[in-house]
Amino acid sequence: MTYDSIIIGAGLSGLTCGLLLAKSGRKVLIVEQHPEPAPVVRGFSRQGIYFDSGFHYVGGMGEGGPLRHLTKHLGLADKLELFPFAAEGFDCLRIEGKADDMLLPVGLTRIKDCLTGKFPALKLQIEDFLNDIERRWCDFPYLDLDKNFGGSDLKSVHEQSLAQRLEGFSAAPGLQTLLSMHSLLYGVSPQDASVTLNAQVAGSYYHSVHGIAGGGRSLVNAYLERLAETGTTLRCRAEVGRIIVADGRVAGVQLVDGEIISAPEVVATCNPALVPALVPPGALRPAYRKRLTDLQQTPSALILYARCSVPTPFLRRKNLFLCSQPGILAVALQSRLEERPMYLAGADYCRDTGGVKGIIAIVPTSMDEVAAWNNASQRRCRQYLEWKKQMTGRLVRHLPAVVPELGELEPLDLATPLTLQDYSRAPQGAIYGVGRFLGQHNPQPQTRLPGLYLSGQAVGGPGLLGTIVAGYYTCGTMTDHELLRGELRACR
Repeated sequence: MTYDSIIIGAGLSGLTCGLLLAKSGRKVLIVEQHPEPAPVVRGFSRQGIYFDSGFHYVGGMGEGGPLRHLTKHLGLADKLELFPFAAEGFDCLRIEGKADDMLLPVGLTRIKDCLTGKFPALKLQIEDFLNDIERRWCDFPYLDLDKNFGGSDLKSVHEQSLAQRLEGFSAAPGLQTLLSMHSLLYGVSPQDASVTLNAQVAGSYYHSVHGIAGGGRSLVNAYLERLAETGTTLRCRAEVGRIIVADGRVAGVQLVDGEIISAPEVVATCNPALVPALVPPGALRPAYRKRLTDLQQTPSALILYARCSVPTPFLRRKNLFLCSQPGILAVALQSRLEERPMYLAGADYCRDTGGVKGIIAIVPTSMDEVAAWNNASQRRCRQYLEWKKQMTGRLVRHLPAVVPELGELEPLDLATPLTLQDYSRAPQGAIYGVGRFLGQHNPQPQTRLPGLYLSGQAVGGPGLLGTIVAGYYTCGTMTDHELLRGELRACR
């Protein structure tokens, strides 16, 4: 079988690339090694409760938000039912031992008014910080369609760190925590994250915040409907064993079962560190091969999925960040589990009570904690299962102690770094894959091997917005950036 383009991986970036390349007239095949597409995003159910796994909320979808015209152009907008998060406080920060929580309202103007009202002595610094985020967060060619295109605009590796930027707020350590807590959503510590990276992620939420009815599963289903409408072929349980190279350029892929599929273009949306193992020796220059394999990955995580003993209204259309102490967020992976920062999201809204039936709690964790069981013979041994049970018990005791509104928690599942590694295939179970660290030049879409392209959050950025932008950046590189941006302008 012959195609114009083969996409490795049916995550959100792969699905986006599939739609865009099909729209350009190509015959496209997407291959996914898992039984279902987008395994990280589609969520799952336990005992009647639906839990989102890799999607919790989205920024930049409000009036004037750039994600609106992206989803419209992809043909997804009419297939998604959005709902706004709580305007008075979409994200809440709780610092242990502090009497009051801190809320972030929706909208940069409201955030400015809220924070300058709480910290009047820092009014000028707060306004300057938030104005800078407003300038930076969508200052990218596929978000700001009036901006001149330049690939270098998509990476900022030599600039001030978020931690350095927040040193000016040392008189208000709680404010430092509030302004750095979203680093949990991209997996790079404030010490290693650029101010641009933080602006890209946090700024989209500051602009507008929405959920999708049905969660990540509905989003994936919308993509699948569009793929069917465009005639794109999607094959699951189809793992790529190698990328075929002939006469110095890509010629297709060979699946692990031996099947050969021909195409002059291959887009790899898997973790870039995995790509060198897929191409023949000598197809990539040694320096480029080493650069990909040595890319620094984000930490992994423990993710608890639990049922609440009572409906929990305070997590309806909002999230909770927990920190053990104020100051610039520190993810100390060597510290006790209970002392690490945590992110909590509600699961399965109750229409009759306005609360949620369950919670999702994400705690940064190192693969080192489960390294002893990271092999085929030990993966599901008794010791590993006992460790999971211990970690689960600690979390279900700790969380109600600091968040009594949850009531008692009944654990339904616990994902570990090994779980994340199984589903994403990211080295070390990296929850956000390759991080956008200061000093690290993440890969561009076009590789040194003709016909081989990269996409995914390592190319564009984390989260829904970042992965969609990555798809556009990759496909614009393959087709024509200005033609693609012109189509987007028509969708505004």
